[in-house]
Amino acid sequence: MTDLSDEGFDDWPAVSGRAGGGAWDLPLAASERQAMEALAQTLRVTANPLGRAQLAVLLLGQVPADLLKTAVIHLRQLLRRDFVGMLPMEVATRILEFLPIRDIVRSVSLVSRQWRAVATQACLWRRLYLRRGWRVDADRWAFYSSLPRGICPARVMLDSSVLHVSNAISLANTPKDMSTLLEHPPETPRQTLDSVLGGISKVYMPQRVLRQRQFISSSSSEASSRSSSPMSSPRLRGPALAIDWRVLYAEYTQLEANWRFGRCRVDRWESAHSESIYCLQFDRHNRLFSGSRDATVKVWHLADAASHITQLATLRGHSGSVLTLQADDAALVTGSSDATVRVWDLLTYTQTHCLHHADAVLSLRFNAKWLVTACKDRLVRVWRRNTNYNDMFELRGHSVAVNAVHLHGDVLVSASGDRSIRVWDLERRSCVMTLADHVRGVACLDFDGRFIVSGSSDRSIRIWSLESRHCERTIHNAHSDLVRTIMFDRAMDIVVSGSYDESIKIWRFSTGALLHKIKNVHTSRVFKLMFDRSRIVSCSHDRSISIIDFAANLPHARMLV
Repeated sequence: MTDLSDEGFDDWPAVSGRAGGGAWDLPLAASERQAMEALAQTLRVTANPLGRAQLAVLLLGQVPADLLKTAVIHLRQLLRRDFVGMLPMEVATRILEFLPIRDIVRSVSLVSRQWRAVATQACLWRRLYLRRGWRVDADRWAFYSSLPRGICPARVMLDSSVLHVSNAISLANTPKDMSTLLEHPPETPRQTLDSVLGGISKVYMPQRVLRQRQFISSSSSEASSRSSSPMSSPRLRGPALAIDWRVLYAEYTQLEANWRFGRCRVDRWESAHSESIYCLQFDRHNRLFSGSRDATVKVWHLADAASHITQLATLRGHSGSVLTLQADDAALVTGSSDATVRVWDLLTYTQTHCLHHADAVLSLRFNAKWLVTACKDRLVRVWRRNTNYNDMFELRGHSVAVNAVHLHGDVLVSASGDRSIRVWDLERRSCVMTLADHVRGVACLDFDGRFIVSGSSDRSIRIWSLESRHCERTIHNAHSDLVRTIMFDRAMDIVVSGSYDESIKIWRFSTGALLHKIKNVHTSRVFKLMFDRSRIVSCSHDRSISIIDFAANLPHARMLV
């Protein structure tokens, strides 16, 4: 028999993966092995664990030094415990929730296949996602998930019989190099998703999803009957949806980074109206409403891919400029320089009510209970909606035109050219607070129930707290001309303002710091803007509608609310 031994090579005796006695693969005689097993049995029946440990230490003292390394290796094997693998999946994912995201992605998921299986569990990423206060538009995800495999959602065309598609406007003057659109404050870092999330996009983002630019929301007749409130509870309503929470977490983190570091794309549609566009609003159903000096209101479909907008309807009835508007799922209310307020049914695009002022209607807001209109005649008029607009009263107090109003429940906030902001209790029909730190007329405001953000012709932005009744922060010289439009979101920690100086600026709500000045959006005065989690939509004296899109590279961004 051929001898295959190699006398020129030696190695430590192999250590078996078993955790019991006789684990070492050592060449022992039968009598020696029996003696060792008897000794091990003696150790096992010893009642005192401390005694067993002391005896083991004494035995190790008799082991030659050149074999102690093998003993140490074997002891380490005995001490290892895969707690993640031993625990039920629900308990293991609960433990991983307390780790930083970077560690889950870069460390835990690379330990073993079993650890990776735990680190990629949908229930883990769902809890991590909802813990951040993020939400999902479940209607949009249901539509996205219903598309056949291989169909790019951005290319799905809408049912023309439902939407009455009549006209498409081509994209114009969109710079190819979007890096030239932003003017950053000094030393603003630019980070990638890797640095923000620790590589999660590479680890978890499927290439199939990355290749899809956008998805388009459901605009069927069923969509208009759904609730306008996005999912706000950790429990999903209705049938369970196959949501990839890891992908959504990665995209939401990327979206926040895009806002933070100014990564966006600007699309502009020239000549959306034949005259200046004074007001606009868009909603979660991708409907965009715009009112113009040409006395018309246009309804558009705003594509998720932001490559075009499609005109759905033109509403005619006003004889003067449409200065203000607001819409919900079923109704649109418009105010005009012709001193009328008109209510429209969005299912039929027909006018249902016409209300009157003595002068131009500059601003309006409504909720389920109230319709509030502000006028150049210094009056604020309030209608109860459930009385078919027959019950109306007036609020007096401003000494010049009321430029803007905002409504939250039964609390109304109004801003005037008399430099003051007034807070009203509509049930008591009285002014409960007056704020007057602006040195010139107040042109615009936004209100969320706790804070007011206002813009003025004194070029400043002020942030007010209703609780303290004082101005918390002032941004002096926020623009080089009148601040015409403003909106804020405390959850995003963002304030966005537009001005007669043709610029749109993004500010940090908590500090008042300037994040970005976005250039080349409009070529004339900015009259109105609105934003959500993924984009800013604005209109201007230049007759254009512009979209500043922070989610152009994120397929599911329109579902993030």
